[in-house]
Amino acid sequence: MIKVNSFYPLILEAFKENKTFSFPINGSSMRPMLKSLDIVTIKKIDELKKGDIVFFKRLDNSFVLHRIRNIKNDKYFIVGDHQTKIELVNKDQLIGKVIGYKKKDKDKIYNLKGVRYKFYKLLVRIKFIRFIFSHIYK
Repeated sequence: MIKVNSFYPLILEAFKENKTFSFPINGSSMRPMLKSLDIVTIKKIDELKKGDIVFFKRLDNSFVLHRIRNIKNDKYFIVGDHQTKIELVNKDQLIGKVIGYKKKDKDKIYNLKGVRYKFYKLLVRIKFIRFIFSHIYK
């Protein structure tokens, strides 16, 4: 798996030109929606709201994709769909917003719109459902 540090400058360059950037992910924090080797497409952040999936850089310099749980001022409360622990992230740590994804074993590209996605987004806001996800998708 390619390390994000190696293509991070390319993301920033794409955003300067108002382009999107796609890359494969690694990890389980966004299961069941996203799994390792699925490809996400991110864009430069224009506006954010609860439920958006953001790509950000932690203070330890690791890169993460998580969903916004809540926003207060320039503080973002973020959690993976497969997790229950909420992280506090500053606005300056945010890099991009996920606008679509492609499953590793399918050709179809999914955008983050539509009734099915909106229903899923509502489900993952419920802590009990999040708890179930964390035990089913190990």
